[in-house]
Amino acid sequence: MSTSQIGLEIAAKQSPFTQESELIHPLERPVFIASVILNFVLLAAAIWIVVHPPALDKRFPIVGKEIGIIRVLAVGAIVGIPMLVLRRNQREAYVRGNSVRLSKAQFPEIYEIMEEQCRTLGIAEIPELFITDATIKPYSQAYSSWRENYIILHQNIFDADYRKNLDVVSFMLGHELGAIRLGHTAVNNEILLTYISAIKWLANPLERVRVFSRDRYGAHLAPKGFRGLLIFATGRRLMDDVNIEAYLEEMRRYGSIWSFVNTFVEPRPQVLLRMQQLRAAGFRYQPR
Repeated sequence: MSTSQIGLEIAAKQSPFTQESELIHPLERPVFIASVILNFVLLAAAIWIVVHPPALDKRFPIVGKEIGIIRVLAVGAIVGIPMLVLRRNQREAYVRGNSVRLSKAQFPEIYEIMEEQCRTLGIAEIPELFITDATIKPYSQAYSSWRENYIILHQNIFDADYRKNLDVVSFMLGHELGAIRLGHTAVNNEILLTYISAIKWLANPLERVRVFSRDRYGAHLAPKGFRGLLIFATGRRLMDDVNIEAYLEEMRRYGSIWSFVNTFVEPRPQVLLRMQQLRAAGFRYQPR
């Protein structure tokens, strides 16, 4: 059986989706709505504790300590929203000061990929794009400041000849453009999920399903970008030595109660699960 006949086959010529609205994972909106509702329930409970503090501090010291933390969070939520502008713009300044901004004159091959993907999605204002060696989430991340959107690529994606991994870059750029297009980086998203974001096991289900949506953007915009997922399993140096047929057979067999439990433990879904989700959406693997 050839690699084009099994597993995750991302079509080289076309995506299974014809409308951008189809790229959002079916569970994202319901999980987002549930998360926002829970966020406001927690906020209301925290404010109630601040206004009407229960007399548990002395009788139950451990509970009293936790209530003290909730009080701090409640006050922080009330006064913290005006600080979003400062925090988001401070982060942009940090990125600019520790990165190289890409353009038609700086790593033009990568910048052209961004331009083409933006044309495909009808994005008039192209996000700024940076390469950095600073600490970020693995490999790539999208952010928004008060003024603009921008994407960061980590230098450890690349070999000495950065052109060797343009397929990986294409998938990651599409993935991060998905985050921007779906509002995952927007300030209102941060406001609506303030409490959920502080409690990781509550935030993880939404974060995971959003990764599935962003993966759809990556596969849609980079149909030969399979290695953009594979790099999360093997790292950059071993990607070319992986037996693809054997790996895709692993994907077909993957799944257990413990992989479900990880929904609440790990913020990012396992690579094999991400591949399963893309395959279920209709994407198919094709070698670059």
